[in-house]
Parts: sequence; structure tokens; C-alpha cells
Amino acid sequence: MIEICKLTKRRVDPTSPDLPEKYKQVKIFSMAVGHGVGTVDFMECIKKISEEEYLKVVEDCGEYAQFKLGNLTKYFEIEVFPEHAQLLVPEMPDCYLKTLFSSLEEGFIVIRKSI
Repeated sequence: MIEICKLTKRRVDPTSPDLPEKYKQVKIFSMAVGHGVGTVDFMECIKKISEEEYLKVVEDCGEYAQFKLGNLTKYFEIEVFPEHAQLLVPEMPDCYLKTLFSSLEEGFIVIRKSI
């Protein structure tokens, strides 16, 4: 199964005195494992499609889109930012992803493959 996720809320400032307790816990955990937190982003799964459907879309794409979207089989997760979407859309067949990428002006899309 392939999950398509979209950034739904952006930038919780970890230095804010109004930071909710649950986000303070994320900050504490990330510092404990050796990573700082500059921002906290929130992703929401907006659609699930079968792997077969996804691969059919990739197969019908142009060279750049096949490379970018095809990396899902290698890395199990890819990010699509607006600058990627501008290059992908002209190379894609009509499909849900093309429509989604066409409207991507800020933030990003994450495509994940279930393991």
C-alpha cells in the first residue's frame, strides 16, 4: 500500500513560551537522541493507493518523473516539494498525483511505501 501524505500545519516554534506540553516532550526526546528541533511539522495521510496503481502511473511518466517517483521502491519514502512538482506535472499522465502536484504551491507531499 502507498500512502500519500501532505503537510497540514507548519512550524511550531520550539522556543515559544506558549509551546504546548506534548511538543515540549518531542523537543526533550529529540535532544536526548542527539537531534535538535528547529520546527515541528504535521503530516496527514490524504490518500492510499495500491502499489500496482502507483507503479502504473510511474510507468506512464516521462524520464524525470520515472526517476523521482520510481525512487519509492528504493527508499520507501520520497518528498515532493513545489520545485519538484513543477517538473513532474508535465511528464505525468492524468491521475490523482498529477492533480495534487499541480496545486502544490507551498509545503510538500510525502509518498510512503508500507514495509
